Amino acid sequence: MPSRRAFTLIELLASIAIIGVLASLLIPVTGAVRNKARATQCLSNMRQVGAASLLYLNDHAGRFPDISHLRSGSQSYSWTETLKTYVGPDFIGRCPSRSDHAANITYGWNDLLVSPSGEGLPFGAFRTPSATLMLAEIPDDYTAEHIHFSGAARGVTPAFFRANVRVDVHSAVSNYLFVDGHAAPLGWTDIQSRLAKPQSVLVYP
Repeated sequence: MPSRRAFTLIELLASIAIIGVLASLLIPVTGAVRNKARATQCLSNMRQVGAASLLYLNDHAGRFPDISHLRSGSQSYSWTETLKTYVGPDFIGRCPSRSDHAANITYGWNDLLVSPSGEGLPFGAFRTPSATLMLAEIPDDYTAEHIHFSGAARGVTPAFFRANVRVDVHSAVSNYLFVDGHAAPLGWTDIQSRLAKPQSVLVYP
């Protein structure tokens, strides 16, 4: 009868070591793919808001939605309410990378896109719609559905921006939605460069 050859201890340890090395190589790749998928879904969420906003403009004499500064009695006219008809019942206003965030909506509306009363500005009021932020990812301690850029007494500096926007949700970038409806990931260096331009339109109409 032929004899069966068993693994030696050295061969077994070598096999375990090889499996361990392969696992250590695959786990980071899997994590990177998962994070990329979450960032892509987040960008899709923002694009939905952008498309909804343009539809809203068409139905409301070219004006953007209001934010919760504007109220009628106890009713708030937040963009999360006024755009419900346009984003549809399946819209999820949360970045999938922020599952532990306390707020229901992890995106904040630029509060400079409205009048002091909270009424949305007309599209024609914007100098460069493709370069002005509409929506950004809120910080971990934020619960408001809009970003308080209007509270910057000396203008929105990089420090003020970073205190009111989470700039590194997806590794070194975060996603942003612009007034013209397009969304894009931007890094912190790019944000600082845009803020530093004379008469910057990044947050101001």
